[in-house]
Amino acid sequence: MQRPIEQPRRRTRVARASCATLVLSIALSLAACSNVPEPKENIDSLTAVTEAPAPPAAAEEYDIELHPEPIVDPLDCTPYLVVTARGTGEPNKGQLLSPVARAIRDALPDQVKTLNLKYPASTDVNEGGTYAARLLLDTLNVQADACPMQRFVLLGYSQGALVIGDVLSAPEGRLVGGTVGQLSDEAAARIVAVVLYGNPRFSGGESYDFGTFDETIGGILPRTPGSLAPFAERIRDFCVAKDFICQNSLDLDEKGHVAYFKNGMQQQGADFALDLIRQSALAPAVPQPAETPEAPADIAQQ
Repeated sequence: MQRPIEQPRRRTRVARASCATLVLSIALSLAACSNVPEPKENIDSLTAVTEAPAPPAAAEEYDIELHPEPIVDPLDCTPYLVVTARGTGEPNKGQLLSPVARAIRDALPDQVKTLNLKYPASTDVNEGGTYAARLLLDTLNVQADACPMQRFVLLGYSQGALVIGDVLSAPEGRLVGGTVGQLSDEAAARIVAVVLYGNPRFSGGESYDFGTFDETIGGILPRTPGSLAPFAERIRDFCVAKDFICQNSLDLDEKGHVAYFKNGMQQQGADFALDLIRQSALAPAVPQPAETPEAPADIAQQ
């Protein structure tokens, strides 16, 4: 009587094991076992950013002029804050950027706080990306005010790379977050390193590009060349030849867009950031506005 019951359970265990093995072997890739959208859906969700008939509701909800108060509170004033912005459909844990952030943190014990940008990372890039842009901007600006000596490392994958690049750009050059404000001069100066993977806004031919890409091919939403010039020496934009997101292509083989999980570029990104961190440690501290001298007591009482 137990055989008919045990057999399905065994098949279920085998199926679960197979699915888990698949997830591990391709490191949370665009596979049936993950929540990441299929290649065509991924492309459609990104290109829809330029096709929306009207601004997303988030454009007004997070408009800096209508709602100037920051949407975040200050974090601890560690020497370095590493912010990760995950790709579409990636979980909050076990994402492509996790080992990169961990390598930086482990190399600098007790000096690094890591922050995973908690935004939807859904296929509604207009809405979620706008919120993510405001969230990132407020985080960096608030930290720059609260922690005069803290410096920042930004890590982005896929949709997350789009968000980070747009935050570093002038509002008129953004696809998301055009209304959410700009980085303060202090916050921009404290960005030590920016590491991007599978960037939809990849621009071939930039000095900070790195990988096996064709420089005559940009991403599916290429950024205007020179848009990130102020940060060029602090960026490493990883892109491989078969990645249909950063190398706009009709060949929708998902392997290219997840190649970064196992091609060594995670460690290369961490090494790039750590090298710039070490260089910044040798540089003078970021200058702060001079404090207004306190008036003598007899003058202050007048």
